[in-house]
Amino acid sequence: MDAGIVAALISSVVSALVAVAATVWTHRQGVEMERIRFELDRSTRDSEKRSAAKTELDRYREPLLVAAFDLGTRIHSIRKKEFLAYLKPISKEPDRRSRLALLATLFCVARYFGTLEIVYSRLALLRFESAEDTRVVAALLADIGGAFSSDEYDRVDTYHSSRFMLWREEQRAIGELMRGGPGSASNECLGFAYFHDNYEAVFAEWFDAFAEALQSPAAVTSARLARVQTLLALLVGLLDEEGAFTLTVGGERIAPDWVTPTGLA
Repeated sequence: MDAGIVAALISSVVSALVAVAATVWTHRQGVEMERIRFELDRSTRDSEKRSAAKTELDRYREPLLVAAFDLGTRIHSIRKKEFLAYLKPISKEPDRRSRLALLATLFCVARYFGTLEIVYSRLALLRFESAEDTRVVAALLADIGGAFSSDEYDRVDTYHSSRFMLWREEQRAIGELMRGGPGSASNECLGFAYFHDNYEAVFAEWFDAFAEALQSPAAVTSARLARVQTLLALLVGLLDEEGAFTLTVGGERIAPDWVTPTGLA
């Protein structure tokens, strides 16, 4: 066969192979680029979701932090600081100071649930519970609610006798009332003066059993209150990003006594 013809055939075959290889390579590159583009898009969407959940949480971080801190501090005062002396009246008829102490304690509980109700009403709950940067906070909030509602704690006889128990429905009802009642879209809780003046008419039916338990020696040794305090301490630690509720000594942040292992014991 003529050498020129052979060379032409070889060149044609090589060209065909190069064309096929180029087509395959281009296809693979296209598939790879589509995969990379998909991953980037998904990562961007996930990042936006996390940022949205975090942004919404940050908007209500301070009132939730204050409510959690105040409730934890009051529980610690009852368990470790002899605050029960104020809660328990000397005579059968409560004096003004003991009533004020009782209502102030109940207000701490009510404001926590009210703030939580506001947070839940403003956040996309599924996103809040699943986003990486808010999932732990969401889990702690759920655990605190569970500690209040469980009948495993402080039983006198059967589960019917569990003290300091507030079911989820009671928690939500108290939270709704602290926002101004059903249908209210307020982003702030009602103040103590309103709570004090309207306790009997508005809040008493939700708090009567809880209030009675608070005035008994059981408050000091309550396993439920101890568990709630522990969870509130963890929540405060997560929310307090600026260190507003901790002391700095020698460059080291020191938590308030009730969020330390000694205070929680």
